[in-house]
Amino acid sequence: MKQKTVNYKLVLLGLLLFIGILFFVNLEGQRLMTNTLAVTVLIAFLWCTEALPIGLTSMLPLVLFPTFGILDGKLVSEAYINHVIFLFIAGFIIALTIEKWNLHQRIALKILSYTGTSFFRIMLGFMLCSSLLSMWISNTAAAMMMIPIGLSVVTVLNKKGEESKMRKFNTHLFLSIAYACSIGGVGTLIGTPPNLSYARISEVLFPKIPEISFAQWMIMALPIVVVMFMIVLFLLYFTSVPKGKSKLKLEGSYFKKEYNL
Repeated sequence: MKQKTVNYKLVLLGLLLFIGILFFVNLEGQRLMTNTLAVTVLIAFLWCTEALPIGLTSMLPLVLFPTFGILDGKLVSEAYINHVIFLFIAGFIIALTIEKWNLHQRIALKILSYTGTSFFRIMLGFMLCSSLLSMWISNTAAAMMMIPIGLSVVTVLNKKGEESKMRKFNTHLFLSIAYACSIGGVGTLIGTPPNLSYARISEVLFPKIPEISFAQWMIMALPIVVVMFMIVLFLLYFTSVPKGKSKLKLEGSYFKKEYNL
């Protein structure tokens, strides 16, 4: 991995913007408001230009907010280290390990070997695997893991049928992966970052409400996931089956062979 270097000229320019706002801007006589603007502009500038490594820039509020009286150091620290952040980190680590050991490929091929090799069953298998993966890792990561498997299947299907007639099904197959990842992400708190953001923001804004637990979220979300899954599956399938090719399918042992490789 290429190591990020410090661009001292851009850092100096950012500091000049920061100092300029501190000393020459006065937002309705509110000193703390001006300080907040100055720190925000400095951090945004350093992020956009990457004058400093992004991770280092992200830690600046820990120092600058308490220094300029914007926010208490304890409150800033709690924003960095809380159970929601650890859930984020856990999701990222799981995604990295799944990708490293190709577990996603094994899961996908195993599910597809059970669902079957007809058009409908292939789409069902891909959507099922994509949604299950995205319940535990990032939607984007789940989609990127499933795309190579989808490409290999599409290549074989194109050889068995006319590519021009298969194009619509191929397109809808990849759409089914994308939609299934988004749908599966609804199912758990770590399925997609907005879920955790909602849980954390509601906790901050309404401290007296009961905490949203992992199990409570799943009880609420899984029925929604099932309904959306079925709607998208049948909609994509019935609008994508090539005319005269509905009986075309892969060999029954195709996915089992791929799984055993």
